[in-house]
Amino acid sequence: MFETDQWAFSGVDGQISLHKWQKTIDLITGLFSAPTCYIVQATSKGFRVVVRNNEQGSHFETNPILPPQTPLFCKHVAENNNTLYVNNASNDAQWSTMPEVIEDNVESYLGLPIHWPEGEVFGTLCLKDSKQTHYTNEYFELIEQLRDLIEDDLALVYSFEQMREIAMLDSLTNIYNRRALTLLAQQKLNLALRLGFDVCCLFIDINDFKKLNDTYGHEAGDKALIILANTLKIHLRDADIVGRLGGDEFVAVMQVSDKSKLSYIIDKITTEYSKALIKESVCDLSLSIGYSFNENQKQPFDALLNDADQAMYKNKQAYKQEKKLNNSTNLQ
Repeated sequence: MFETDQWAFSGVDGQISLHKWQKTIDLITGLFSAPTCYIVQATSKGFRVVVRNNEQGSHFETNPILPPQTPLFCKHVAENNNTLYVNNASNDAQWSTMPEVIEDNVESYLGLPIHWPEGEVFGTLCLKDSKQTHYTNEYFELIEQLRDLIEDDLALVYSFEQMREIAMLDSLTNIYNRRALTLLAQQKLNLALRLGFDVCCLFIDINDFKKLNDTYGHEAGDKALIILANTLKIHLRDADIVGRLGGDEFVAVMQVSDKSKLSYIIDKITTEYSKALIKESVCDLSLSIGYSFNENQKQPFDALLNDADQAMYKNKQAYKQEKKLNNSTNLQ
């Protein structure tokens, strides 16, 4: 499991780019007309700035560590796990002697705790100004929304770290196995609910796969599975989640901006798979593909998967019926 008390990130993390956080920080400073904004990680080892405004993506490891006993506004936020807003620090007896007020001329401070997905404090989102401020409720709602986007990224990091503890890849096809697929797909659904985008689940099954195994052996069957996995990886986007449930059942979970393009995507997968089979001298096979879309409410990935499975099953039955009809016609 990921140790939430260790330093995170190194310039660009494997799952998110700190450049994205940099853009968020610069956006905040612009909207609030404030000179300074930080994302700070807080651990038992101390405090360290991950990203600050106008640093053009400052690398995490170049920022100094402040000892845990250092009196800081962000320390108060992290320890109390609560938002802190001080709008006139020099005239507030509780805060007027803070080094940030005396040495750095901080008059206004707004800080929010940032959390790992299981609730532990990652650190703080801090906004500082050298003059007194009067932020309204709309400003608080805005910065909370931006903080939520940062927490979404941490949830992705956390999910990837969880998958490193399980066998996340299918040993044959080198794509996600069922457990990893479920974990990542659920994360994508949670983000879709928060950010309002559409998620599509494709359930993909190879037609006549058992016949292929029985006729040409399991080596041919394994090759057909590997080719399908490679086809999905090549012709879907890097951000799409591709996994194998088992046997000849595959799943792709995609963010979709235009639902009208889905038929093109399905046709592309089918066509490219057939081409790859011919190129590799494997018996030509067809696919039955069903799909489902997320609802605008919280839902488990299993429900989305089941709907796509049912749609695939209907298509497979139609394929069998058409094949039976064609065989009957040929015999006449």
